Amino acid sequence: MALRGWSGVVRYGVPGLLLGLAVMGGFGTVRGPSALAEGLPGAERSRAAAAAGNDASGTIAFSTSSNGGTSQYLYLIDTKAHAFAIYRIDPSNPKGAVQLAGCRQYQWDMKLSQYNNAEPDVASVESMIKTLGQPAR
Repeated sequence: MALRGWSGVVRYGVPGLLLGLAVMGGFGTVRGPSALAEGLPGAERSRAAAAAGNDASGTIAFSTSSNGGTSQYLYLIDTKAHAFAIYRIDPSNPKGAVQLAGCRQYQWDMKLSQYNNAEPDVASVESMIKTLGQPAR
């Protein structure tokens, strides 16, 4: 097989290269959100990075670390295509393994009025609001 020596490059290098290009294409010349959010605790850093990652191309990118710090996650959200992807990055792996954890087009999800929600459900709240909004007779 001609690509036998290339297996490491194909497995780790190509996804990393594509991911890097996607992130760079999303930011253009804008300073990366991680640089803008330095010094903030994890959850706040993610929120600040999400806000900073908004740009005219419709791509939002931000990263978080897992609780144990063994993995990092990169989130790419394409607001124009109504899709997102989550990548797991293993910094302990010397080859810098990048793995697609999940992706989805969410345009149809946004059409649901509710799904998998805790009580009260949307219909109950709507009913209460309509009842409370009626003038007294």
